[in-house]
Amino acid sequence: MPQRDAALTMLEARALSAGPERALREVLDRLGPSVFAGLLDADGVLRYANQAALQAIGAAPEEVLGQRFETTPWWQACELSQRRLQQALARASRGEASRFDVRVATRRGTTLSMDFSLLPLYGPDGRIAWLVPSACDVSDREHAQRQLRLTRHAVEQANDALFQVGPDGAFRDANAAACRLLGLTREQLLRLRVPDIDTQVDDTQWPQRWREMCERGSLRFETSLRHHQGHEIPVDVSVSLVTSDGETFAHVCVDDLRDRRAAEQRIQRLLQFDELTGLPNRQRLFERLGATLQTSAETAVLVLELDRFKRINDGLGLHIGDAVLREVAQRIATPLRSTDLVARRGGDEFVVVMPSPSGAAMDVAQALLDTVARPITIGSHEIHLTCSVGIARSPADGDRAETLLRHANAALEQAKRLGRNQVSVYARAPHDDDPERLALETALRQASRDEQLELHYQPQVDLVQGRIVGVEALLRWQHPTLGHIAPDRFIPIAEETGLIVPIGDWVLRRAVEQAAAWQRAGLPPLRMAVNLSTRQLLQPDLARRIEGLLAASGLDPRRFGVEVTESMLITNFDQAVQHLRALRALGVEVSLDDFGTGYSSLSYLRRLPVDVVKIDRSLVPDVTAPAEDVSITRAIITMAHQLQMKVLAEGVESEGQAALLAANQCDQMQGWWFSAAQSAAAVETMLREGRRVDPALLGRRSRERTLLLVDDEENIVAALRRLLRAEGWRLLSATSAEQALELMARHEVDVILSDQRMPGLTGVELLRRARQLYPETIRLVLSGYTELQSITDAINEGAIYKFLAKPWDDEQLRSHLREAFGLKEMADQNRRLDREVQAANRELAELNRRLQTLLNAQREQNEREVGSREAAQELLDAVPVPVFGIDDQGLLVFANAPALALFGLDGSLLGGPADEHLPQSLRPALDGEPLMHMHAGRRWWAMSRPLSGSARGRLLVLLPQAGASK
Repeated sequence: MPQRDAALTMLEARALSAGPERALREVLDRLGPSVFAGLLDADGVLRYANQAALQAIGAAPEEVLGQRFETTPWWQACELSQRRLQQALARASRGEASRFDVRVATRRGTTLSMDFSLLPLYGPDGRIAWLVPSACDVSDREHAQRQLRLTRHAVEQANDALFQVGPDGAFRDANAAACRLLGLTREQLLRLRVPDIDTQVDDTQWPQRWREMCERGSLRFETSLRHHQGHEIPVDVSVSLVTSDGETFAHVCVDDLRDRRAAEQRIQRLLQFDELTGLPNRQRLFERLGATLQTSAETAVLVLELDRFKRINDGLGLHIGDAVLREVAQRIATPLRSTDLVARRGGDEFVVVMPSPSGAAMDVAQALLDTVARPITIGSHEIHLTCSVGIARSPADGDRAETLLRHANAALEQAKRLGRNQVSVYARAPHDDDPERLALETALRQASRDEQLELHYQPQVDLVQGRIVGVEALLRWQHPTLGHIAPDRFIPIAEETGLIVPIGDWVLRRAVEQAAAWQRAGLPPLRMAVNLSTRQLLQPDLARRIEGLLAASGLDPRRFGVEVTESMLITNFDQAVQHLRALRALGVEVSLDDFGTGYSSLSYLRRLPVDVVKIDRSLVPDVTAPAEDVSITRAIITMAHQLQMKVLAEGVESEGQAALLAANQCDQMQGWWFSAAQSAAAVETMLREGRRVDPALLGRRSRERTLLLVDDEENIVAALRRLLRAEGWRLLSATSAEQALELMARHEVDVILSDQRMPGLTGVELLRRARQLYPETIRLVLSGYTELQSITDAINEGAIYKFLAKPWDDEQLRSHLREAFGLKEMADQNRRLDREVQAANRELAELNRRLQTLLNAQREQNEREVGSREAAQELLDAVPVPVFGIDDQGLLVFANAPALALFGLDGSLLGGPADEHLPQSLRPALDGEPLMHMHAGRRWWAMSRPLSGSARGRLLVLLPQAGASK
């Protein structure tokens, strides 16, 4: 409000003495524009207000004087202030003064923050005569306080830790971020000094630090602070010196560097380490290898590359490929020394640096081959990989990192050319200068010309009837001077040099010829299976050439088959599938070889035109194999059967393996146990002699019931034998779980009665194993020892049929065993029926497929013939001379448009006798005698020619002659 030197303004309801009251009003009116003041009588009625108060509400004195003070306009903007005034008036009437903050209204509609007081004044009579209200504008003070609170809140909520530090190093204040950073409460922190938390400053150094701050005014540095729990925190510190009212303190801002340091370390790691595997990358490899070559007298470098890894990414997806690379990286690093370096150079390539190798680098490389070759399980996929390794050494093969790696790469390429999954050591010219390899390549070219190559045939046996149903043609090379050369030595050379194409054609031709010779000799029917190479499979005319070979030899296509591997199909899946479908359309059987060693993808298998799945030898279980191996094999067999495919297990080398496969409904097998690969003459002898697998082994021959007794106490076994001898069962006995498993591999056991407590495997563990290997057996425990939990679990999961206690009741024991044999016979009958139904379904599906193929071929042939006839009709209609077609029965089957017009015929006469519809004079011409025919006033030269090929009959043509008849 503007200040003015105004006279006292007052209306008096009663006369005022001109004494002290007048002087008081004069004082109140001169207090200034920011001080409101007035006088109230003892009843709280306003008798006077100074000019500043009146101007604030824009009122004249007569508008407010005489009103109760709490009803005047000043108090109408804030109800709380009005209530406080009423309370103050009540206290003033008792002689008590009051002071408090209020908000007073102004004429502009705003409010002012004011410091209000109400003082009572006493008259000469000692009673309260006046009440003096006064108010001072404190809006600026309130604004400053609000700004101070905002500043405090900003400091408190700041992310950076903020401190106030005095000259003595003591903390005077700190925000919440500072407390969180150090793990302290504010009270705990304010009891500390800088040397208590700064790892780089102690009590003796603090005075120097303070002087330095005073001299420079500000500081910026990095240090570490001690956390309440003891660990150190890297921080960035900014210090500013503050002086106020003669007092000096330091304002300290602390930035936590842990996240920044972690990001820097991550960036540094990304620059030097592979993000996927965590191994050193190419840059780190060159740095470490260079340093190693300078400090180590001898260093070995091994470059390892996964064989055909691209098929993993293409077939199963990049996420599976990444998981495989991480697993391989861990496997490579595990067996090495702490001083050795393992790096990933990129893709599927790893490098091992071995300074001062303690042993032969070749041994380490071979160990790496073995560890990579172990199956890798990623999710539901079991992946089998191999790798190739190249080795170079310093100083013999180079003393610089780049040179040594280049030479190790050359050795790696040599290992890949030799067929992969092997180790090669760098030589000066690992390929061109290798005399043995060059000699082998030259000899192989001569072998294909000089008929040194020959085929042997490994029989494939049906596990239902036990007879030979097929053979696999296997290539052999008998060199006149080098002797027998293994296929794994010369096949890779043939594939690399392209010789595999003519060799593959030769194998196809010889195999078809041999199968046709056996067919003509009247030997039992069998299928000849030939392995195709990748190049053969992708040849566009493969199906046509095989069709030609079958037609030329007269071999029934159902007696011929081809075998391909999963890796071959992945190379060009769509084209390979197209060629295989073309072969199946001919009636040729398609087998998927080495199943379980590659991708083993169910989605691929479902899309492949495959008749037979060949289980790789690595997945053929034995009686001593882990139960999960048997489960994998059983799952493959079940899956293939559900896809209407047969299953053939290769590499069967024992009677136990054959029995397990038969028990799990595998269809066929091949392996050394039955026969190694034989010459054609030896196979023919086996066929004529009817060699087969014993039906008893396959469970196909009627036999007596078999009971296996297992107890480590021989007297118990003897007692059981005496008790059960009269039942007519075949009794087998074993005193250990191992003997029992061997007996189950050699004999088909119906019921097993086993003791519980035995050395090695317990009875429950034995029966659980028996359930996994031979699920059709009925299994009982006979024991005086009851470990309830394991027995209950075994019963619940189906491993045990019943638990019988010792000592036993003879009649009850016999009754339980008779019941078990009854259940076994019922289950056997159900399994036989199920196998017969499945076999019939597969045969029916195969017949339906072949019938559909024949129908499709016939339909295509009919469509081609119809098209050919229509084209011939159009062509002959365009010939400007009459042409007739007469079949070998003398029926008129064809006449072109000029012929119909000349003789006035229509199409309905076709199919009738030609001698009835054509002039009699043309009969000699139909017999092959040319003649001149007169018709329609013209001369026609009539001649006929016999038809050749599939069409039979004659073609009669009338050629017009010049001149008319006379």
